[in-house]
Amino acid sequence: MRVPSPRVRRVTVAPVVLALELALIAAAPLLTAIAALLSPLFGGRRPLRLLALVLTYAVGHVSAVAACALLWASGRGGAQGPHYAVMRWFVGAIARAALRVARVGITMHGSAAAEAALAARTRPLVVLSIHSGEGDSLLVLDHLLRRHRRRPRIVMHQLLALDPLIDVIGRRLPNRFVDPRGGDIEREIKVMSHGLGPEDAVLIFPEGGNVTAERRKRAIERLLHRGHHREAERASRMGHLGAPRPGGALAALEGAPDADVVFFAHSGFPDGFRDTWRTLPDRKRIEVELWLVPAEEIPAGTDARIDWLFGWWGELDAWVAARR
Repeated sequence: MRVPSPRVRRVTVAPVVLALELALIAAAPLLTAIAALLSPLFGGRRPLRLLALVLTYAVGHVSAVAACALLWASGRGGAQGPHYAVMRWFVGAIARAALRVARVGITMHGSAAAEAALAARTRPLVVLSIHSGEGDSLLVLDHLLRRHRRRPRIVMHQLLALDPLIDVIGRRLPNRFVDPRGGDIEREIKVMSHGLGPEDAVLIFPEGGNVTAERRKRAIERLLHRGHHREAERASRMGHLGAPRPGGALAALEGAPDADVVFFAHSGFPDGFRDTWRTLPDRKRIEVELWLVPAEEIPAGTDARIDWLFGWWGELDAWVAARR
């Protein structure tokens, strides 16, 4: 799908999205009454919980877009600090609502060195996170933005630019929209990673998306097709994670050679919307652990770094397996 230009999106897509959200907010009393009537049929007040999440997102989304518009009108459309503040507020509001409504608690394991490095904000970081279910990227972003006040740089699918807020913030901050079907994604990530300050962090999800059996199979076949037999064998031994695509991670390390690396693992997220709906009223616990690798301990050379990344991914897969 071809994404319209920014000018076209802002006079066509953005007004429609915002109008729908405002209509949803205006209809909140009626929708709440309907959800209350439906709740006994589904148990656990599921319709009310889902509506609370949807309304929280709509209110936060409209408010954040309005804040970005005010920044532009005041002549601060190019100022990164205020836009990171808007992003921090929006992500934090949605994350807090999701944890409360879905009755989720978070348990941190170890992570002392990585947490200290994140909190110190004295060195740039490349954060490599696994994907493990619905909403996990929100947790990682909230951890960086709100807990440690880091300034993440993110590579995103170009279709996300259809969201007015992601479109504006994504382009006013040093992020990149990419088309996975074409273009030099690794070059975009390398350029994005240049010039990191001590408060900055490049966030990469090397698996490229939530892992399914089919995606795991295709990843192994891709490695075999490219002659990476050792990596394919190591990926086939992983029972929970998908094979990492090393191009993006290596491009980030090349673009930010002085950055330390933080590996981010988590377990306990629901697997897809059906699982999210089923477990919505249940008490849940998400487990998180981070590991720090100083820049001087990252091997040099492409082959050595690929081997290093797959070695770490095997460790993260074992960590997830121990918690499932």
